[in-house]
Amino acid sequence: MLRKWISELAAVGLAVLFLLPIVFAVINSFKSNGEMLSSFVAWPEIWRPENYVKVWHDMNYPRALGNTVIVTAFGVGLTLLISAMAAYRLARMHAVRGFWLMIFLTISMMVPFQTIMIPLVKLASIFNMTNSRIGLIVMIVALFSPFTIFLYRGFMLELPKELEEASRIDGANIYQSFFQVILPLMMPVTATAAVLNILWVWNDFILSFLMLQKEEVMTLQLTVYRYFGTYSQEWNLALVSLILAAIPVLILYLLLQKYIIKGVSAGAVKG
Repeated sequence: MLRKWISELAAVGLAVLFLLPIVFAVINSFKSNGEMLSSFVAWPEIWRPENYVKVWHDMNYPRALGNTVIVTAFGVGLTLLISAMAAYRLARMHAVRGFWLMIFLTISMMVPFQTIMIPLVKLASIFNMTNSRIGLIVMIVALFSPFTIFLYRGFMLELPKELEEASRIDGANIYQSFFQVILPLMMPVTATAAVLNILWVWNDFILSFLMLQKEEVMTLQLTVYRYFGTYSQEWNLALVSLILAAIPVLILYLLLQKYIIKGVSAGAVKG
């Protein structure tokens, strides 16, 4: 009984520890810049909701949010589709060929992005993919697919081949077997991969910074960056921009939370 109470108190303590920065960020987002710099932990003398109105207009929040949603939705959607199909093929091909292809994909995941970002931008420039949401989506699919394939393949190997054989006997071709039989069974790992990729793409800064320079195609993370200038730093407005950028993905995470837990639990049992 004592051990249970200690565990619960430790969990509450950790939760409070992680939530405190968020609480302070929200409180200070309603202060003036001078008031925030004078005392970060004090309550605002005057609550300033106009900070949110100002940042909303300065960021052109609807446009930046729309760009981020488009890039995230199409980038993650294509990554999941291509990765699921590739993992299906890898899981069902000859063991030796599948092994070496997975080694190749694993090696590509080990290469730091900083070592390839300059050649990547040069390549994107040659194909006129810079300052283009489509170009950024293509880069996202290329960079995020190896890890997603790795996730899918591990789950796919646990699915019995008899399911596909039964669908073939019923007259289904390989595409029907995949989309109507296999893909629905992979919903737990799909939800997990989707949330991980959405968080990475939504919060990505450096790839978007390298690919997008025009204001009309900038994502939320790039518009947030303007509040961190070298000579003028409005920290209260910077906190507002960070909160506005985090709210949509936080809502999505809460909606998909049960699927994330299912995916992690399934992976733990199968592993």
